[in-house]
Amino acid sequence: MPVDTPSIHAIAVMIIALLALVSYSRQNIPVATTSLGILVIIPLFFALLPMRTGHGTLDPTIFFQGFGNEALVAIVSLMVAGAAIVHTGALEPLGRFLSKVWNWAPPLALLLVLLVTAVLSAFVNDTPLVVLLIPLLTSIALRTNRPVSRMLMPLGFSALIGGMATTIGTSTNLVVVSVAQSLGLPPMGMFHFTLPAAIAGGVAMLYLWLIAPLLLPNRPTPSGDRSPRIFNAKLKLKEDSKFAGKTLAELRKDVGDIKVSRVQRGEQILVPFPDLKLAAGDELQVRDYADKLKDLEAGLGAELTLGDKKHESAEKDKNKDEDSDQQVVEVVILPASPLVGRTLKGSRFAARFDLVPLGIYRRGTSLQTDDLEAERLRNGDVILVQGSRERIAEIRARGDLTFLDASVDLPRSKKAPLALLIMLAIVLPAALNLLPIAVTAPVGVLLMIVTGCIEWRQVGGAISASVILLIAAGIALSTALVKTGAAHFLAQAFLSLTHGLPPTILVGLILFFVAFLGNVASHTTGALIGAPISVQIAHGLGLSPEPFLLAVLFGANLGYATPMAYQTNVLTMNAAGYTFMDFFRVGLPLLILMGVLISWMLPQFFPF
Repeated sequence: MPVDTPSIHAIAVMIIALLALVSYSRQNIPVATTSLGILVIIPLFFALLPMRTGHGTLDPTIFFQGFGNEALVAIVSLMVAGAAIVHTGALEPLGRFLSKVWNWAPPLALLLVLLVTAVLSAFVNDTPLVVLLIPLLTSIALRTNRPVSRMLMPLGFSALIGGMATTIGTSTNLVVVSVAQSLGLPPMGMFHFTLPAAIAGGVAMLYLWLIAPLLLPNRPTPSGDRSPRIFNAKLKLKEDSKFAGKTLAELRKDVGDIKVSRVQRGEQILVPFPDLKLAAGDELQVRDYADKLKDLEAGLGAELTLGDKKHESAEKDKNKDEDSDQQVVEVVILPASPLVGRTLKGSRFAARFDLVPLGIYRRGTSLQTDDLEAERLRNGDVILVQGSRERIAEIRARGDLTFLDASVDLPRSKKAPLALLIMLAIVLPAALNLLPIAVTAPVGVLLMIVTGCIEWRQVGGAISASVILLIAAGIALSTALVKTGAAHFLAQAFLSLTHGLPPTILVGLILFFVAFLGNVASHTTGALIGAPISVQIAHGLGLSPEPFLLAVLFGANLGYATPMAYQTNVLTMNAAGYTFMDFFRVGLPLLILMGVLISWMLPQFFPF
């Protein structure tokens, strides 16, 4: 099959798409930055180098139409509604019920957790859902002496599986559906592709229930004093410390093998040589487990300090009741957190939350700076904090921070039943095709605010700028690929390479290619680039574009083989101490199983 030569505009757009692929795959570049870059570069390029069309010159402002897309309205509204469900503790009774079931039938309880998670994630954002269930499973693992490492990965994967069942299940689904509408395809109802997703998901549930736990390591439960996370922290020697005036070698001989990476004395940075003589006020940068840090704080006569507020050792507090009121917990930084990209000092973390930051943990890579107060926080970072139980419970209930500590109860509120009722009023009319979800969701948000299920200050925290920019950038990039003929060129190249293969095989190739991009680079990029190209492939074959487009949607959701494929993978990785190979060993078979099943079913449910 001959392949047409692409125009200069098509070549430029393909280069932009390639750069977006690389940028989205880099963890040190925020998704919002890449998306905004796309929204700036594409219109600017077409403004400086206009493209002639059959009706004149292409208007560069056409690439901003994604901001007015109905799917964007729906997903922003659903973010707020989902946050209200979390803040009111509407899922707390479910947690108590699952905990009871675990007492008399643990295997059945695990299956029930997986099924409930999958069903809920079809309507509620999977990240807060997983965040709520991680402490529940961790607590159950502690009580029943079971390894939580065999529970959390199946939990995270079940949320991903459920999320791909409806058009509102994930932001990726809404991106693909939005792109499809922008390309002139008919709109998809909420449950348009639920049946094939449910069949494949049912098989996947059996795998996660019966096989995945056998493939996962039996590691100690990472909770409380047994946390496997090694935090970077600072210990400041107090005036009455018995080690003031002694050498670092003497300190190590007394307290054991303490890992000191540097010593700061005022503005001076000192190399931690064994013969270095310590002085009161010296700040020792150390790395150790959370419980060991607290032991060192007491043993050295020091205080743990990170940020703009200090917390002295419990020895100074003579009131035993107040001392026992203090709780050390772990806070995980999620993608939508306002702390991403900011420092503890710059965000005034301690003063803002009335919690004392004690240490920072980052899996898989070292921190970028020796100054912990100036370290820019990333998605997936865990901050060790200390505060009163009352304060931690208050912050947890309000949803200002996300805790990974199993001792923190799920939030409770009298508004929980009302929040569930409003959520039902959002979903039910859309499910029955009575009203569009873009209409019911904003109405539901208004009701949530008016009835007090969520406050205005919480609304801002619930809305992710990254997702907004992502959808707008996705539509802009897809529009550019189609308008310039770049998608047509890439589709022709694909058809030339796969000439003679049955359409079902082509659907499978598209699905696995997008899944590959999603696991090694970004599920976002796979969806953005794959959607317009898949439609052009279908047009080139003279077939219905629907199964090809849905192959992109499902492929982008198969983020099982690597921890960086999806944000819930990062959460479970941090909570259970998984390695890259743990995800690969369990996730790759699941990816292949789901990919083969869906590739075969799509033409059955959506004929060519």
